[in-house]
Amino acid sequence: MESLFEPLTGPFTVWVQAHAAWAGPLVFLIAFTESLVIVSAVMPATILLLAIGTLAASGALDLVTLCAWGIAGAGLGFWVSYELGRRWSARILALGWLARRPELVARGHDFFARWGVAAIFVARFVGPARVVVPLLAGALGEKPRGFHLGNWLSAILWTPMLLAPTTAATWVSAQIESLPPSMRAPTVIALIAIAVIVWRAWRERVTEKR
Repeated sequence: MESLFEPLTGPFTVWVQAHAAWAGPLVFLIAFTESLVIVSAVMPATILLLAIGTLAASGALDLVTLCAWGIAGAGLGFWVSYELGRRWSARILALGWLARRPELVARGHDFFARWGVAAIFVARFVGPARVVVPLLAGALGEKPRGFHLGNWLSAILWTPMLLAPTTAATWVSAQIESLPPSMRAPTVIALIAIAVIVWRAWRERVTEKR
């Protein structure tokens, strides 16, 4: 889905830069809809937030302000989905879009059963789970305290991960460029090796939980 929107990121970035005062509310709206039940499935949030993040990396926008707006939107989106689950889960699950995708709901149930309260936190970072898990949390009677803990902690991590990669990459690139030429290649190789080790360790841990 997101690949369809890639040709639009250039004009989108130009528009955001020209209307910088609206960047924060726009990030809020993107994060909110990406965290909202069903709507999340069709929202190209990742590519849009990354595009806005490039402006923060260039100094055109304030990253901290954008993150604050994004965290609020992401947390509220999950919260609304949870409340909808508490009140009208049967009606929502019977909607045509979800009714035609019983495997998605089943995967959400399995995901929630496997991870428990932690599913709310983990679901933020897993596209299919993000679509239905907050709704299921409300429908299955998850206590508000546990829900909000997972919800807001994940929002605090998820939003900067999408907005800040460009900024982080720019900073790392500048640090590498400041090294002597003979040290640049070994440094890049070392960073890649560390990333691979961390990724494999995470994958093994997930596999063990299954």
